[in-house]
Amino acid sequence: MAAMTALSLLTPIPQQLDQIVKDGMPGVEMHVGDRDYAKGNAPHNGRVRVGSITKSFVAVTVLQLVGEGKVELDGPVNRYVPRITDSRITVRHVLQHTSGLPDYAIAIGVRKIEDVRNRYFEPYELLEAGLRQPVTGQPGEKFGYSNTNYVTAGLLVQKVTGRPLAEEVQRRVIDKAHLRDTYWPAQGERGIRGRHARGYVLSDMLDPKSKVVDATELDPSSAWAAGALVSTPRDVAEFYETLLQGGLLARPQLDEMRRTIPIDDRTAVGLGLESTKLSCGGVYWGHTGAIQGFSSFGAATDDGRDTAVTATAMLGTYGDPQRTLKQMLDVVDTALCK
Repeated sequence: MAAMTALSLLTPIPQQLDQIVKDGMPGVEMHVGDRDYAKGNAPHNGRVRVGSITKSFVAVTVLQLVGEGKVELDGPVNRYVPRITDSRITVRHVLQHTSGLPDYAIAIGVRKIEDVRNRYFEPYELLEAGLRQPVTGQPGEKFGYSNTNYVTAGLLVQKVTGRPLAEEVQRRVIDKAHLRDTYWPAQGERGIRGRHARGYVLSDMLDPKSKVVDATELDPSSAWAAGALVSTPRDVAEFYETLLQGGLLARPQLDEMRRTIPIDDRTAVGLGLESTKLSCGGVYWGHTGAIQGFSSFGAATDDGRDTAVTATAMLGTYGDPQRTLKQMLDVVDTALCK
């Protein structure tokens, strides 16, 4: 990891994290450079469910298969996942959320944790639940975030390799990046291994008046390729550093991953990666992650030399979610603009 300079130790990061806790979040942990921070009840570099940061790992796995000539990035995704009947939808569309495929999440009941906490979902159940919803646009027409895209990508990996997605992500990404505290939960595994943070969420995520419940133990199969991974802030930082410095993808595939389309005036999306403008100029790359109980933010500068990763209880559980989101984005910006 890039070493912190004396100047960076003078940044207001600890004060920013303290404020997040003062505003109601029970704990926050962060990794910056080679230093771990923890405030409130969060452990130093404890494991958390990283939610949609999983998508970056899955996108890398798919792009490795592209580099090996086993997958055509601009070919129809139904060549590999026949259940997707629209042959206009390409692998790129799926990885960039421009497929028009609807999201399955609300349809399977994730808004209420007790409806999914102890339930195991097969990947094709998730896909079918998504496909029963109305499409959100024509292929390639516009950006529309959908977890169904990454369930499709995960099924593609299994079809092409003949192996479980978890095994391919482990071999191709986790092991290759030497991530010691990152793992894909085994089927039926509800707890988090080793030292870890507790996760909290509203019992009904669409009802801000519902009670707060402990969401640490749950079956993550409802997220699967869209968000099942467990990791630590330090490992997530190591992953993005290794990725952006060329340790996981050949240059042509890394360039494709970072070919973006705009979402708004500050943010753009590539293939399993998002870019966000820094206040000091340039951009950082990474992904946000949310799953019942946890919210995470992973970021690295364009050259991968500087990283910042944060983790909290799920946004919206405590206090104003928009305020907390801004606080988290601000502390990442502070860390990378040091």
